[in-house]
Amino acid sequence: MDPTVKNQLIQRVQRYFLEFLENFRLKNEDGSYGDLYYLEQATKMIQEGKRTLYVKIEHLEQVDPAAISFEPPVLRHVIELKYMMVRDALNAAVPQLLGKLQGVEIEEEVRKAREDDEMKFAAAFYDLETFSGIRDLRTDRLGKLQAICGTVTRTTEVKPELLVGTFQCNECNREVSGVVQQFKVTQPAVCPTRNCGNRSNWTLMGESRTTRWGDWQKIRLQENENEVPNGAMPRSIDVIVRDENCDLCKPGDKVMITGSLIVVPDVPSMMNPSELKTTARRSLNTRSDAAYGGGEGVRGLKGTGNRDLTYRLSFFGTFVRENADWGSGSSGPSENIRSDEKLYLSPADKDKFRGISLHTGPGGKKDCFDVLARSVAPQIHGHLEVKKGILLMLIGALPKKTDEGIKLRGDINVLLLGDPATAKSAMLKWTSVFLPRGIFASGKTSTAAGLTASVVRDMDLDQEKVIQPGALMLADNGICCIDEFERMDAKDQTAIHEAMEQQTITLSKAGIQATLNARTSILASALPKNTYYEADLPLHKNCELTPPIMSRFDLMFVMQDIHDEPNDEAVADHILNLHSLGVTEATSRSDLTLNSVELQRYIRLARTFRPKVTPEAQQRLVRCYKKLREDRTYVRGACGVTVRQLESLIRLSEAIARVHLDDKVTEQYVTMAFELQLNTLKRAERENIDLEDDEAGAEEQAGAAGAAAGAGGGAG
Repeated sequence: MDPTVKNQLIQRVQRYFLEFLENFRLKNEDGSYGDLYYLEQATKMIQEGKRTLYVKIEHLEQVDPAAISFEPPVLRHVIELKYMMVRDALNAAVPQLLGKLQGVEIEEEVRKAREDDEMKFAAAFYDLETFSGIRDLRTDRLGKLQAICGTVTRTTEVKPELLVGTFQCNECNREVSGVVQQFKVTQPAVCPTRNCGNRSNWTLMGESRTTRWGDWQKIRLQENENEVPNGAMPRSIDVIVRDENCDLCKPGDKVMITGSLIVVPDVPSMMNPSELKTTARRSLNTRSDAAYGGGEGVRGLKGTGNRDLTYRLSFFGTFVRENADWGSGSSGPSENIRSDEKLYLSPADKDKFRGISLHTGPGGKKDCFDVLARSVAPQIHGHLEVKKGILLMLIGALPKKTDEGIKLRGDINVLLLGDPATAKSAMLKWTSVFLPRGIFASGKTSTAAGLTASVVRDMDLDQEKVIQPGALMLADNGICCIDEFERMDAKDQTAIHEAMEQQTITLSKAGIQATLNARTSILASALPKNTYYEADLPLHKNCELTPPIMSRFDLMFVMQDIHDEPNDEAVADHILNLHSLGVTEATSRSDLTLNSVELQRYIRLARTFRPKVTPEAQQRLVRCYKKLREDRTYVRGACGVTVRQLESLIRLSEAIARVHLDDKVTEQYVTMAFELQLNTLKRAERENIDLEDDEAGAEEQAGAAGAAAGAGGGAG
């Protein structure tokens, strides 16, 4: 493009964009227009101490045509097509918009913000209708405004970036200011002093008032699991974010990032020349390699010497949205059900959820627990008790902290021990897909470092040692689903002891001493020792798990493939309907059952409750625990029933209270938790535990439920 035409285009885009910001008003339902939208947004931005003005991309075409002097679709088209070319002009329009703000206080804040650094003001776009897959990023998309989505696998620390440098000539001591940097250190081409001619001997004046610094961070983004073609490895790309976009996400987050594809040299970006020389030595022999087709790159890159260097694609991010699950087959972003943010519900949703929590069955007993459990993994027939356990795991209990600073976990761990073809893996897969921070791993192919964390050298950061997060770290504030748990090596099982109880991972490797968060629930599945569960043997002799691991599971369900003609017929009908019509159990059973989005919102609502244990419930908890300890029939591993089972009872009781949207843990909830835990501790033949004479009937009924956690079969 001709430089004159290019400059005219940039100036026109800046003028039109400023005109849009000054005149845009949201259209009301009656057809009228409201207040000046982006002037209000700019006021809030200054008051909150921020420097980025966020613009919804579709607003560019919704502006009132009578208030502007350009064609809105044309402006949007130019911005999307030539974003990197006009980005500086768009950013420059933001401080110009601030000059239009009225009021003594706001004008003073604007003046201070401009004195701080006018270069830090930026305009960022969001809510693009389409997104690009990481695998589809090619050079034909360079410079265009686009959105990508994926899972964050690594983030660097926030580092300073040189934006505009002031350099001193070491030959004549003249200072040269206003040297703009772009992803690499750029020195002045030549000293402007007559008869000097210095081209390489410069010193950066880092403390000069005319030197501008900014913050930057590199994010490693990997494409989502559902976007990876069969037989292919997941692709990744480095995302560079600046200033307010730093530290907005952490490893394990699913994010959508709006920005543009850029090309950067294959050297550590934004470092000083002395550090660049170390990395540039890697390319000394590329000329000889190039003669045989092994070298690639471009010669003569300023700032790294006359070396042959490889260029690579990176993504410059201007807007980061957390917990976006675009591209997963859903109609939009999924709910972050473990978020602590305030949840806003429509009146219709509130009425429906409250009605479910108060719903009673034919016998007049509240059956909210059963109704919600049937919405869990609806493609799987039966296994209602197991679904109840997964529901309680999704909702969780309250994490606590003692006066001494000891943390008590609120997350619930569940183990599914059962025969082949009892839908164990299907349960795990549904849970990992249901949660935005759900990680699925296989015990046979997972190592201790893969589950916890490891220390690696980052080649892009001059071989700096960084922590590579494992599955448990990536599932922080989520759920880690581990299939074939029994096939893990003993040393690998030992590595997750700390994560399951203390919910931390302590690293002492390569000079790095760190304690990292792993606040995750673990849902594991395992086959019995002899493939099929033997009812005449106790639980700990049917599996190859150690007592420390078993004691860390709050619920351990036994799933047996029991031959029962009515149940077999029901399972067969369900699978045939699922394959032929796509009809699931949840949609055909009742209008009270919830779809995935509604269940996510219900769980988020339930997690806002903080139930307190009543004195009566405390006494009941003590009686339940004493009876479990006194009865020798209930032996878990070689260590028997420990105090961890009392803590499990408390967690389960609080989670059940949350299921019922109740702020109190009553005796009824403790009884329900005790009955559910009995199903995880039971054997094929055992004595009944009677807490009190008047409660004997209820406990005997719970004890006679059989060795299976729930009669039924899987989805195939």
